[in-house]
Amino acid sequence: MARLILTFNKQVVKEVPFLTGSMTIGRHEDNGIVIDNLAVSTFHARIDKTGPDYILTDLQSTNGTYVNNEKATSIKLRNGDNILIGKHLLLFVTSDQEKPKGDTKQTLDKTMILDTANQRQLLARQKTPATPLRVQKKIGVVSFIDESGLGEIELTKKLIKIGKGETCEIKLSGFLMGTTAATISKRPSGYVVTFTGGLTKLKVNGKTVKDSVQLNEFDTMELGPYRFQFYQKELPPV
Repeated sequence: MARLILTFNKQVVKEVPFLTGSMTIGRHEDNGIVIDNLAVSTFHARIDKTGPDYILTDLQSTNGTYVNNEKATSIKLRNGDNILIGKHLLLFVTSDQEKPKGDTKQTLDKTMILDTANQRQLLARQKTPATPLRVQKKIGVVSFIDESGLGEIELTKKLIKIGKGETCEIKLSGFLMGTTAATISKRPSGYVVTFTGGLTKLKVNGKTVKDSVQLNEFDTMELGPYRFQFYQKELPPV
């Protein structure tokens, strides 16, 4: 079982087991991990369990989220990763059997806790993003989180049609469902979902979409009774 160890000034504040499919971190009391500090955004970051993986996503926070001192937008966590949020550090541990090398105290002692100067340096990286050490190809996936039993569908084409038509790659039934109710297209800027017709409304994160909208990691879409989530996964090396 994964858990997060929250520390401040090298002192352990609390240890939080990851018991749900998703956990948010931020200043608001509705977060799974509450950090009461003005350097932390109301809803700062989120960790989602996707299959065997844990994906950390920055929720467009003001001061950014850093994993092992590198600014992260969306990243798969590994055992022993250090997550820096404001001046607080979270140590990610996947299981009792997979503790990071050395004990927790040694890991925390080696970890840089932000002081004011270091905070400014890390925030400056937001204006000049560091060149990634590796470039990995990703593919979009829609994961049905309703009771339809459709599971996960990889977006293997540049244009994926969704509806009850025979030519649709993702077939959904329903009297009000359009022949092609929506499409998901892969563009240079990322994946875009477009409403194309029918009496069934398309919603993204609860908001009705009448044209097109850019998809972000873990956005939730709805078409009638169907509910599915978008994310991207790394392709295995060729």
